[in-house]
Amino acid sequence: MVEFWTTGLGLPAVIAKAAARAEEQGWDGFGTPYAPTMAPDPYVSLSTAAAETSTLQLATWVATPASHTPAAAAGSARTLQAVSGGRAVLGLGRGDSAMAYLGMAPAPVKFFEAYVSRLRNYLQDEPQPFDLDLDGGGHFPPVDRLGLAQTATEAKFGLFMQGTPSVPLDLVGTGPRVLGIAARHADRVTTAVGANPERVAWALGVVRAAREAAGVTRPLSLGAWVPVAVTDDREAGRRMLSGVATSMARFTAMYGKVVAPVSDEDREVYERIHDAYELHGHFREGSPQSKVVPGEFIDRFTIIGPPKDCIERLRALIDLGIERFVIAGPAQGALASSAPELSERAVRLFEEEVMPALR
Repeated sequence: MVEFWTTGLGLPAVIAKAAARAEEQGWDGFGTPYAPTMAPDPYVSLSTAAAETSTLQLATWVATPASHTPAAAAGSARTLQAVSGGRAVLGLGRGDSAMAYLGMAPAPVKFFEAYVSRLRNYLQDEPQPFDLDLDGGGHFPPVDRLGLAQTATEAKFGLFMQGTPSVPLDLVGTGPRVLGIAARHADRVTTAVGANPERVAWALGVVRAAREAAGVTRPLSLGAWVPVAVTDDREAGRRMLSGVATSMARFTAMYGKVVAPVSDEDREVYERIHDAYELHGHFREGSPQSKVVPGEFIDRFTIIGPPKDCIERLRALIDLGIERFVIAGPAQGALASSAPELSERAVRLFEEEVMPALR
């Protein structure tokens, strides 16, 4: 069964309403971002959404290492798991805009792997040896300094969490190093390389090779974060997805250098996006970065077209092994594009014609 996820942004009441609608329309999962200074707390919002839904999976889309220590992130996710009756997923990435608005670049890869490993163990309710660098940021002395007759000897969740199901860790990756970390430690991997089958096949190949090299045999669910606009008007579709496409594409050239095999033509586009990127235009149509990308690049990176064409392109990714899609569709509501009626229609067509055809 292929899963389809959607996302939303807003205060808890908005998220609860959006999640209830998503469940009613047949979506399998709903995510909301974790950006400490830019968005409401996702665990509060998702807990509110849990009360208004019964089957919908609920996830941070996405959390970052800057948001919580591993123990705190796991505690929040496991609390959501208890509130939702086992429907929580912790989506995690190295961080981008959420960290930029705290003055930080994405988490260093070596630190990120240590963070991910420890976080997953907490999510799976495995007691951990003390690690002050990860759980306290290296700012606190060890507990032994207190000189108590008896003290804690390991980090673990208490009785109040007993019986709560473990929480799947969904790691979002673009480059080979993060995809490798995901392969070794996560329960789910979601590629963020767009909808081009060649790029997705490359990313999945990196994941599979890294798992084999590490001898990891536990089940792994493969997903793809894909921009989609169901419309007969290709130019309008390009406009509607231009902000999404350029923001996602920048992940491939985060520091100005492309980190994946691409054509020389596309390499130039990725670098152009990086050089033009302005943070206030993150994921927004009409941003400076969205204006430097040729339409043909957006056509390859996204999926635009009538229902039949969108179904065919998504089916091609399913044939590669994708089991779960996080759909980045045209913005709606306050973030709507220059053609809000077309955006709303594109979403409806996806829900009414594309999703059912791929079930």
